[in-house]
Amino acid sequence: MDLRYSLAGLFVGILIGLTGMGGGSLLAPILILFFRVPPVWAVGTDLAYSTVTKAVGSLLHIRARHVNFKIALWLACGSVPATFISVFLVQYVRKHYGNFINGFIIHAIGFVLILVATLLLLRPYIMRRLQQRNEEAQKQASLATSSSTGKPEPTRWKSFYRPCVTALVGAIVGIIVGFTSVGSGTLIVVSIVMLYPKLTTKELVGTDIFQGFMLVTAGATAYLFAGTINWTITGLLLIGSLPGVIIGSQLSKHIPNRYMRPILAVVLAVSGFKLI
Repeated sequence: MDLRYSLAGLFVGILIGLTGMGGGSLLAPILILFFRVPPVWAVGTDLAYSTVTKAVGSLLHIRARHVNFKIALWLACGSVPATFISVFLVQYVRKHYGNFINGFIIHAIGFVLILVATLLLLRPYIMRRLQQRNEEAQKQASLATSSSTGKPEPTRWKSFYRPCVTALVGAIVGIIVGFTSVGSGTLIVVSIVMLYPKLTTKELVGTDIFQGFMLVTAGATAYLFAGTINWTITGLLLIGSLPGVIIGSQLSKHIPNRYMRPILAVVLAVSGFKLI
């Protein structure tokens, strides 16, 4: 038993507890850069680890009724099959082209980490915009009910086009996560905000975590069948991570997110450039 994995899990868990999202993106780079775990195994192990952590978060948000199941299921319609397809492609290339897939995954993780870092920096502005759009939507709704000349609801968009776009977004993120294990939550948030402006902040976070759970579960299942998950490392990571999340959650009461998110974004960006 190498307890360094548990220390790494503790570090990642504290980041997850402090920031709410984004901290888990560091696990795959840590496994690759510091523990020299082969990229394919690092991705599979990361997804198995994330399945457990997101399951705990999902249960908490479901109990608090912060999950919009309709949106989460539309996202899963795209993300789950896309994740299976991407993992199949990874295993196919690994079998027929050897080490090429390892180099590809390393560079892909690097680029996605930079993207996640950028979104973490933009998240406060996105959330502020969400609040403004919610206020505007409420004003328009009140005007429409008080006036007989209110504009008709865009039912075609809500009933058909928006669900299709939601599933497409899920598919794109599913492919990315299947290759890299990174971004299952952070990459979805922006899209949910744009497509569903009336969601509250709590619903946004709860829905994002629940759909992320379904996504990483699909990825972990696919890597399980491929036999590229190191369960010993996964267990050691969880030993450190689960108490780390609790510690981070307590520390978050004293350390504002406006300080932690830029620091995490810089660490993610540096890790991304290191992998590229």
